[in-house]
Amino acid sequence: MRLLVRLESGEEREFGPFPLGEAAAVTREGVEVGVGAAAPYRVTVRPPGGERIVSLEYLLRAPMGNFDEVVPPDSGRWFMNLMHVTGFWKYGRLAQSKINDVKVPLYLFTGRDGNVELAMGVLGELVETDLRLLEPVSNRALNVHTRGVEVSVRRGTDEYPLPRSVPAADGSVTEYVYLRTRPEQGSHGPWLDVLRDFSERTRSVFGLEDRIVATSFEPFWCSWTDWASDDIGEAMVLENVKIGLDVGVRNFIIDDGWFGPGLDTAYETPLNIGDWTPDPAKFPDMHGLVRRIEALGARAVIWCAPHAVGPASDAFAGRRHLLIAPASGEPVLGETQFYSLCFMNAEARRAMADVCVRLVQEYGFHGAKYDLFNWIPDLRCESPHHEHDLDSMLIGLRLMLAEADRRTHELSPDYIVELKQNYGTVFLTPYGTCMRAGDAPFDPRTNFLRTLHVQAYTPAAINDYQTFGPDDSPQDVAVAVIAMLAAGIPAYGSDFARLSDQSRDVLRWYHRLYADNMSGFLEHRTAHNASHGVLRARAAERDIVFVLQPSTSCRIDRPAVVLNGGYATRLTVDAEAAGLCFTVLSPSGGRLTEPREHPGGPLTVDVPPGGGIDFTESTADGVRLP
Repeated sequence: MRLLVRLESGEEREFGPFPLGEAAAVTREGVEVGVGAAAPYRVTVRPPGGERIVSLEYLLRAPMGNFDEVVPPDSGRWFMNLMHVTGFWKYGRLAQSKINDVKVPLYLFTGRDGNVELAMGVLGELVETDLRLLEPVSNRALNVHTRGVEVSVRRGTDEYPLPRSVPAADGSVTEYVYLRTRPEQGSHGPWLDVLRDFSERTRSVFGLEDRIVATSFEPFWCSWTDWASDDIGEAMVLENVKIGLDVGVRNFIIDDGWFGPGLDTAYETPLNIGDWTPDPAKFPDMHGLVRRIEALGARAVIWCAPHAVGPASDAFAGRRHLLIAPASGEPVLGETQFYSLCFMNAEARRAMADVCVRLVQEYGFHGAKYDLFNWIPDLRCESPHHEHDLDSMLIGLRLMLAEADRRTHELSPDYIVELKQNYGTVFLTPYGTCMRAGDAPFDPRTNFLRTLHVQAYTPAAINDYQTFGPDDSPQDVAVAVIAMLAAGIPAYGSDFARLSDQSRDVLRWYHRLYADNMSGFLEHRTAHNASHGVLRARAAERDIVFVLQPSTSCRIDRPAVVLNGGYATRLTVDAEAAGLCFTVLSPSGGRLTEPREHPGGPLTVDVPPGGGIDFTESTADGVRLP
């Protein structure tokens, strides 16, 4: 490791190389650097008296290998597009962690067996960070002759220097270098495990803790995917609530457009987003609708972008002075055709939190989906119309979410808050009760990978809103639901009225299985192979095992339900000991075979796609019915 220290005076000091694993202490021109010997490697930098550190840049290097895949620094939204190694060398050279996309500052490289061979990153506070691939160089050719992989993690950037709130009283900054290379025996396991280890170590260092709200783990429905925002309204919401309750869905999101034109309207349509009052043609009595949903036994969750102010909103004139703007003072209209309140201003943050609170007070919603922080304009606010009490937009986001969380939960202790992975990681999950892996309509594979990435730091990972095509069979529906359950909370953007009775039976069965084994789903899933083709939720009395393509086999050591989340028609289940009996299940949970004994060891069983195998313990008198 080498370290570049930049001071507010403009001076720069370079330290190292440091062999990680050996303690070191160096002083150069008044700057002191100490490196710990234990992993993760504590790095403390102390500037001269009166100076301020504006950035720390870590240069981390390791030997080149024949890597299989890369999981680059990401929020979990787009990492799968760069997982092919050569594509990453070419197109993954710069990643920036900012308010519009908060990235995990960690590079993961898997070996030829699929397990992680190299991990390099930095544990530090939530601050703006630039992450660069330095080697191998890709210019006129891909130059790998140096036989090294080198990355730069710069904490504090030219645009956003290290915030003044980060250093200790003596001006020092302490962070931790995370470096793992393949040990002499074995490897580090699937990338999910290493990303989770990085997250848990971050929690430990910074004293972070999530709050589990059990109602957030119940299945969701959302009005977004199958409808244009112009087409949503009270009647379609109530119809889907009634059907959804019948199949086991309890949380219902009224999404974008409930207040007027939504993001899917023509660009020339001025948006009134920011007023947060219901469109009377769509929702003539929103408070009454929420009470009806509640009386049916469901929860109403409202979509909201508390920072957004549309040019056609009544709020625009009163909020104009708080909007993100360059030095000219003219607010920036974002690509999505709305303005954004400034997170570095205290009045603007209070205004955002006020929006969140008012939705509870006036309409009685049971939760909110906070969206569109990923569309905040990508520039540093220099508006002359308001003051900045912070020097980091990311810290402003965290403070705003914390205030909104505190105030809404004072009114409603079990209030559901859905965030999105663009503003995720362990620093922000404490202010949400679930973290969505958006947006992946009609793309179950991407939905799965994104939700798996979120699973690395919270079990409250909510799938993006799955829907179904007109030709999807009940088996197809079952396979999609199994993939959702394998990595997170099931969520749908489907018009339930269009589903066949058989497909509704599938949803009903899987939601009942999910509810009956909720103790396992409140914890992280565990991966049992490097491809993440077998995942497990360990409930109190049994395991729920998800066998996903390309896997066709798994191992069990106690009662379990093994689910066929692919299109293979035979699964091999290795029972570590005899004494279990099993029944094959259809995609809707019906018994396809009579119970019989598993002899122990590997056994191949015919199982339909989307179906499963229910393993229970045998009784002294023979087979106990599952």
